[in-house]
Amino acid sequence: MIGKRIFVLRVFFFASMVSRFQIAAFVLLALSLLLLPQAGNALPFFDNLPKFKIRVSEDRELQDWLKDQVKEQRKSSSVLKAYEDPLDVARYERGTLEKLLRSRGYYDGRVRQSVTDGEILYRVVPGPLYRIKSLEVNMPPHLKSGFPGVGLREGEPLEAEKVTEGVKRIENYLAENACLLNVDVDYQATVIHSEHAARLEYRVAQSPEVNIGQVYVEGVTTVDEDFLRKRLKLEPGDCFSRGKMDAAKLRLLRTNLIAGVNAEVSEPSAGIVDITFLVIERKHRTIRLGVGYTSDEGAGVSAGWEHRNILGRGEKIEVETRVNEVKQSLKTELLVPRFFRDDQDFSAKAEASNEERDSYEARSVTIGGIISRRHTKHRTFSVGSELKFSKVQEEGEQSENYNLLSFPLGLKIDTTDNLLDAHKGATVALEVKPYFDLRGSGTRFVKNTLVATGYLTAEETRFDPTLAVRIKAGVISGIDNLDIPADERFYAGGGGSVRGYAYQALGPRRLIPSTVPGEPPTLSDPIGGRALSEVSFEGRFRFTETWGGVLFLDGGNAYADPQPSFNDLYWGVGLGVRYMTSFAPLRFDIAFPLDRRDDLDDSSYQIYVSLGQAF
Repeated sequence: MIGKRIFVLRVFFFASMVSRFQIAAFVLLALSLLLLPQAGNALPFFDNLPKFKIRVSEDRELQDWLKDQVKEQRKSSSVLKAYEDPLDVARYERGTLEKLLRSRGYYDGRVRQSVTDGEILYRVVPGPLYRIKSLEVNMPPHLKSGFPGVGLREGEPLEAEKVTEGVKRIENYLAENACLLNVDVDYQATVIHSEHAARLEYRVAQSPEVNIGQVYVEGVTTVDEDFLRKRLKLEPGDCFSRGKMDAAKLRLLRTNLIAGVNAEVSEPSAGIVDITFLVIERKHRTIRLGVGYTSDEGAGVSAGWEHRNILGRGEKIEVETRVNEVKQSLKTELLVPRFFRDDQDFSAKAEASNEERDSYEARSVTIGGIISRRHTKHRTFSVGSELKFSKVQEEGEQSENYNLLSFPLGLKIDTTDNLLDAHKGATVALEVKPYFDLRGSGTRFVKNTLVATGYLTAEETRFDPTLAVRIKAGVISGIDNLDIPADERFYAGGGGSVRGYAYQALGPRRLIPSTVPGEPPTLSDPIGGRALSEVSFEGRFRFTETWGGVLFLDGGNAYADPQPSFNDLYWGVGLGVRYMTSFAPLRFDIAFPLDRRDDLDDSSYQIYVSLGQAF
């Protein structure tokens, strides 16, 4: 195998009946194990640090802040975890509390500790608050005239965080308003104990002011050099700035064509400096080979080839084929970044597939293209066209041919911090996709899909618990349910939908009359619907740097009428384990259906193994 290898394996196991009461009891037990208070060595993942209290007379705000800081230190300090005697812990944390007091301006603060029944009590006497007696900023006079200040004034408390923030304010101001070859800012705080005060002085080191001369790019072999130069956005005669140079390096890395970049600045001559960017190109080709097995698709193999610089300007072409017992596909996709604009991409695809599901068989060839534009940092609009030639045959029906032309319109808002393992932020993705059959059959419909996710993490709480929520709704309007091609209808159930139920197992079915007189009719396989409703809740926990756990609840259903409802859902519940790799979490989930349908042979539980979080 060459290049990146990503294996996604979803395996389903079936066992004997498990009642809803047994399932609920099992999940409640798992939840209680996660939320129980510390119990010595009885439970894994819990440390043995003694409980503590902090008492600060007449200053509740300072007391709460010190308590939070100690809790944060306990989460990350390897030194504390090595102590077994509470007295050793108390002495170590007393030093921490004294440093924290000084950082808030209490230079005469005293901390006393006592240990009773294994619990530590810290009594804190902060003493007088030291304030700034004088404040001075030393920088060249022609720059100082427009400087807005460091955010501190005489008479304010001498707090370390605000003092260092003043250094950043000066550096940012100089980066935007000066052409200094080097920006070096430091400060000196002179404490006057007799006056409970301090003198604060910021100093800017002397440095010549220069402009940019020539800009060179070295190390390029296959990437278009002019393309990289445009990404730099540095021109001869521009005011020199280390911040601009760092931003230029970041833009080179964001092309995904460069593995590393350094910048060298020449010695100034007549107020001019030359800049040389030394780049290391990434490997642009990847070959992927893989094998796998899923219960709904059987054994299969996949192969892919990717070139991320096919035309020298970051254009990516990808060819991938997948073959298994129920689906065979060959797909080619071309991505052109910065398509006529830096904030715009173009992608084109061509795909041929053959699919044999329980409820339908479909053969199709699809070609299309989409233009995506980043309106803001978090908002992207897209518009495109797609032509799909398909032959679809439903169970017990004659095959139908379609030449579907569609014009997908999309909007995506993404404020999450990580694509594959988000801890905070939210996403909203809306797609409106009108379809027209060019064969003149009169088949016209509009497929609308809305997916929203949200993530909230209590970072200062043990195990960094994350609440993750996903809501998905879809509506197809324009024609009756059975007039829509079967492979375009909505289905629910499976690892990416409602865990605990088989893939596409939820949704409307048809009654099939019995061929034996007197016997009742049976239900067909799912036929799909014109509406979809799904909702998922996950509680994610991080026990160590590499291990985590999840409790989840999924609900969903598909409907023949285009009226999605969140009141008539099938629910599945479960728990899982996460192993954090350098790329994405590897997840192992076990899920139980809470609305098991005995007449449809729903399994009592299912297991999912995959790469990346469920959503």
